[in-house]
Amino acid sequence: MPLSSLDRRGIVILSGIGAFAVVLLATVVGVTWSRPNIGPDNCVYRDKRFLSRAPTDQTVILVDQSEALTETHRRFALNFIKDYVADDSRFAVRARIALFTFSKATFESRNGPRLSPSSDLCRPPSRGNELYENNRKITKDFYQRFLIPVTAALEESLTTEVGEQSPILETLQLVSRSQEIDDGGRKTLIVVSDMLQHTAAFNHYGARRSYEDFLRSGFATDVRADFRDWSVIVIYLRRYRDRQLQQGAHIDFWQRYFHEAGAKITRWAGVD
Repeated sequence: MPLSSLDRRGIVILSGIGAFAVVLLATVVGVTWSRPNIGPDNCVYRDKRFLSRAPTDQTVILVDQSEALTETHRRFALNFIKDYVADDSRFAVRARIALFTFSKATFESRNGPRLSPSSDLCRPPSRGNELYENNRKITKDFYQRFLIPVTAALEESLTTEVGEQSPILETLQLVSRSQEIDDGGRKTLIVVSDMLQHTAAFNHYGARRSYEDFLRSGFATDVRADFRDWSVIVIYLRRYRDRQLQQGAHIDFWQRYFHEAGAKITRWAGVD
C-alpha cells in the first residue's frame, strides 16, 4: 500500500527531529569529552592535579599604596578595572588577572624583596550556550567566583596606605622578573599610581628628576626591566599639591622608560 502524502510528510518531520537529536547529543558528548581541567582559581590547567597552568592572556594590576587615594581616585580605578574585566574583547574568557600591591614594605623583608599577588584568578564565562548549559548557574558563578572576589580585593588594595616611600621603579623591575607571571599569551600591565618615584636612590620630588638625570645616576642600570611585548595602561593619579611635578616632563619620563623597556603604552588615563 503506497504511503500517502501526509505519511511521507510525517516521516520527513520525524527524520528531521531524529537528525537534530543526534547532532545535539553528539555536541553535548563532544563538549563533555573535551572539557578542560578547570582549577579552583577558574584557570585552565594542563593536568588534573592543577600544578601547571595552560598558557593564557594575563593582566597584572599594580596598585601603589604609598599614599592614600582620594574618593575620586578610588572610584575611577575601581570602575575602570571592573569595566575592563567584564569586556570580552579586552579580557577574554579564561584569561588571568593578578593583583599586586606595593609600598616600602615590599622591600623590607629580611629575605629580600617580596612581591606576591593578593588576588589571582582567571575569568570564567559570564554566559553559556542555552541549548545544553545552565545559563543562570554560569552567570552566578561568574559573579561569585570571579567578579565579586576581584572587586573586593581591589577595593581593599585601594583603601590601604603604607606611606613614606614609593619604590615604583624597583617594583616594576620585580614584576618584569616575577615567576608569578607565566610565559605565553598576551600580557597587560595596569598601574594605579601617581607615578612619583620616591626613594633614596631616585626621587621625583628632587631637583634632578628628569629621564637624563635618571640615566646619569646609574640607577637606571640597577632597576632595568624587560617589558617586551607587554601592553601598559597607567591610571595616573594627579594630586593637587604635586601638580607642579606632574607635568609634561614627568609623563615624558615614563613614556621613555616604558619604551626603553620594550613596552607599549596603550592608555594613559589621568584622573584628578
